[in-house]
Amino acid sequence: MRVKRAKKNKKNMGIYAQIFGFREPYQLLLDGNFIHVNQQMKMDPWTALPKVLQGQVKLFTTTCVLSELRSLGADFNATVQTAKKLERRRCGHETPVGASECLKSVIGTDNKHKYGVASQDHTLRVHLRTVPGTPLLYVMNSVLLLEPPSAETQRRIKEIESEKMLPKQFEEKVIKKLNPDAKVAPEPTRTFKKKAKGPNPLSVKKKKPAQNGGQKKPATEGGEKVGEKRKRSEDE
Repeated sequence: MRVKRAKKNKKNMGIYAQIFGFREPYQLLLDGNFIHVNQQMKMDPWTALPKVLQGQVKLFTTTCVLSELRSLGADFNATVQTAKKLERRRCGHETPVGASECLKSVIGTDNKHKYGVASQDHTLRVHLRTVPGTPLLYVMNSVLLLEPPSAETQRRIKEIESEKMLPKQFEEKVIKKLNPDAKVAPEPTRTFKKKAKGPNPLSVKKKKPAQNGGQKKPATEGGEKVGEKRKRSEDE
């Protein structure tokens, strides 16, 4: 299962890299509950996350996440200390808001900064699945998992692939100059018809040569063969 999971993770991160422009080190936003679960399991996120994503990572959190962790009391002191080691991403909230709302605002509607999100908050992950090109990670049964691309991500992939088939801007200008009335449309896919082939010469039986008994004798005229020159006699 580990090998199969690793192959799927590599394939999924390849999609994010090729289609959405993700590059190493991958930027990951961690929320408080994910950090706390890692703390309880004695899992080192700096070691575990690069193994899952199969590449270098850069871990972030926000001031709002830290503020929420501090408000949870002494039981989360160790989690707060771990969170302080992460690089802080500016979220723009002068008054701290909930961690979930903060991460939603950082990702926005298009995830232009190419962040992945590691969270145990199921509601947050459901919302982020609607943002194309957002890798999501969580822990289940002591195993760190990368979600497969969401339905919205797959829809966006199809759109990008179809857009690649359309003419580019400079191509459209050339087409309009040559033919102003021409409608720009994607090039149709070429289909090739199979040509009818003759019989295999190796499989065709050769005709047997006719025997003398079966040949017709040439017709004779006056005892002479047709087409044969008549010899003149000495009397003539």
